[in-house]
Amino acid sequence: MRVGIILHGPEIIDEGSAERIIRIFKMRHEVIARLGGTMGRTAVLDSGLENVIDISQGLTPSETIIALGDSIGLAILLNNGKTLETGRYFGRIVASKLESHSRPPFVHIESPDNSGRIIYYWPETRRCAVYVKKILAKHYKDYDLPIERGIPLPPHVRIEGDLLIRRICGASPGENIRLDGIVIGTVINPEPEIVCKDGRVVDVRGINIKHHGLEKLANRKIDLSNAKIKTGNIRRTLHKPLMKKAEGGISSETVAIIDHCAESTFELVKDAGLVITVGDDTTAIAADILVRFGIPVIGITDGDIDNVLENSAMPAGSVIIRVRAGFDDIVGKEVFEKILGGKQKIHMPGNDILLRILTLAKENLIGAKYY
Repeated sequence: MRVGIILHGPEIIDEGSAERIIRIFKMRHEVIARLGGTMGRTAVLDSGLENVIDISQGLTPSETIIALGDSIGLAILLNNGKTLETGRYFGRIVASKLESHSRPPFVHIESPDNSGRIIYYWPETRRCAVYVKKILAKHYKDYDLPIERGIPLPPHVRIEGDLLIRRICGASPGENIRLDGIVIGTVINPEPEIVCKDGRVVDVRGINIKHHGLEKLANRKIDLSNAKIKTGNIRRTLHKPLMKKAEGGISSETVAIIDHCAESTFELVKDAGLVITVGDDTTAIAADILVRFGIPVIGITDGDIDNVLENSAMPAGSVIIRVRAGFDDIVGKEVFEKILGGKQKIHMPGNDILLRILTLAKENLIGAKYY
């Protein structure tokens, strides 16, 4: 039987669980291991597992399982949530998205190194959960995990008149909350809600609003049912990035721009030798990813950082430009329109671009830091 192991998040990799479990199943089966999600992919690179775990797809876990389809006889989700309860909740989300599809049997292994569980969601897959338990316990005594039945999540968006309301579970007060990559505030209620009307955010409940974040979403239509909503730090485990020396430096001629969607960095920077980033957290996340490829950044920031990723690394040859508060978006938009001509990627010497960005930002420039 061919087994598909689908990994979510960096923690399951940083703690060594992923490598151990993949190795155990490879003793008996052909294994296809895949991962989606940005910081999970950096964890794979840091662990040197890119030849074991496929990080090329960039799909969600449910999309990955659906794409694998009949090519596998069993799908195993590996996850390590902030808590056991948030991990269970995530598994329920994945299971709910598989219900309407022809799918392989699906079993969820949650937090195997931290009072974990083996979870199944449909009666016919209990036998698969029992098999997974048997295989793990035979090869690794600490993985003699309890089996439990999970229930696919009911629709998490409800309708009230002309409003759509989405409740967010697993949030903790004090954490930032991000909607499609944009920080919209800080959680003050364990089950905050986002309210939309006609695809626009009109209210948030249980959230201390970050108005600048909501302003960034003002002209964007939100599909609340499928929007990516996340809370807290995007990589909680200690790690050491596997840095690569920058080869082209700031002079590289293929230049890409990332504007407040840092978690799409892998897809956006293919073939780029230099990346322009807009926003403090975007710059921190993208730079921490790009240090593994030796690709420098020109970051346009204003000091309004939410610490979505702590202790991020910076590629050698990078330049971080600081402008007045609230002007990083304005300068970033001008760079996109006037220098890149409205394109995601262009060919131009990086030194020329740096000079032009500094000129555009001149009236609002506070300073620049060179790495």
